[in-house]
Amino acid sequence: MAESHNSSQEEPVCTTWARLVEIVLGLFLLVGTGFLAHYYAPAPPVPIPAPPKVVLNGDQLRLEESRRNEAQQDELRQLTRDVDELKQEQAMPALVLNRYRNSICYIFGIYRVSPPRQRPALRARISGTGFVVAEGLLATNRHVAEPWYGDSEADALIRKGAKPELEKLVAFFPGFPLPVDVTPLVLSAW
Repeated sequence: MAESHNSSQEEPVCTTWARLVEIVLGLFLLVGTGFLAHYYAPAPPVPIPAPPKVVLNGDQLRLEESRRNEAQQDELRQLTRDVDELKQEQAMPALVLNRYRNSICYIFGIYRVSPPRQRPALRARISGTGFVVAEGLLATNRHVAEPWYGDSEADALIRKGAKPELEKLVAFFPGFPLPVDVTPLVLSAW
């Protein structure tokens, strides 16, 4: 019975404490909202002054209109030049492609990395693109002409004494049914 009497005395204290916390939190929210409204409210708009009204006579009006027309004509001429330049720039890739289409090729190859006097430890296919830069001369990327370059599996074998070798490297050109054999001559680090 003493327990129930004790809990009934604690209840008004708990209720009062809860109300106090609610009031403090409410005041905190009100003050916080006031600060937010004050510091984060958009700045009042700056009024744009109206242009001064000028009364022009007939000659001045015609002169002003002539200046505006001339400025608009200049702007129109500039825009026309810009559009013509953009048309020319957009036509350039198609022109280059049509002119040099037959000099672009698809390159296919097979390479192997073999330890001395053993079967190949690695044999892989490669493909890429190239283009004719002179009679009998193609340009392509190093990873196409020397496909083991940068290949971590091939690098590990080469460090152990294996030798990389191209089995086959051919180029296919548009309009030609047969491939052309390719032999890498010069490799650049660039």
